[in-house]
Amino acid sequence: MKVLKNLKFNVSGFRYFCIIFIFHLVLYTFLCIGEPAFAEEKVYRYRLINVDLLGAVFGIVRVEYQQNMDEKNAWALRGIYWHSTTESWKWDGYGGGLSLRRYITHKSPEGGWVGGGIDFLVINARFMGKEDGGNFLFPHAEIGYTFSLSPTPLQVGDRGSVWFITPSVSLGNYIGNIEISNSNIPISGAGIRLSVLLSYLF
Repeated sequence: MKVLKNLKFNVSGFRYFCIIFIFHLVLYTFLCIGEPAFAEEKVYRYRLINVDLLGAVFGIVRVEYQQNMDEKNAWALRGIYWHSTTESWKWDGYGGGLSLRRYITHKSPEGGWVGGGIDFLVINARFMGKEDGGNFLFPHAEIGYTFSLSPTPLQVGDRGSVWFITPSVSLGNYIGNIEISNSNIPISGAGIRLSVLLSYLF
């Protein structure tokens, strides 16, 4: 029975992964189709790969693809994997998310920005030999500041060999619960996420 239960969770988890992947693919296709609308500002349409260095310290792998739509606006898609183990608990989670960001101090991709987003996670928890899973949402507001690590200022149209560092804070609300060992464990309420993103422009 335990093998069947684990298989059921894995199949369910794979289904959610497929849904997330298809959602991201459709969204990316939609945004690519709309690219001609930004042709006159194409020089500002930078693309970045962001890796969360601070999250990695705490067992959270978070990788983003960020597309700057014009000199003030950007969107980002991310994949997330989380693993945590304590004396009694073992947690594993994976999922993805979407953010929209607006630069308010400089032209993208540098300077201060504000925005908002939502993450979706599939969580598997194990406690005292019992195991169960659940789905969670994290709608949140974001604020951050992106610093260029290049010794020379970024010029319009520059591509490649430019690195950035971005400390950011996300404030939001966790929505979800897990029932394990005959106990319903709500994982909800206000939450904060601190990140330090290392970014590469390409």
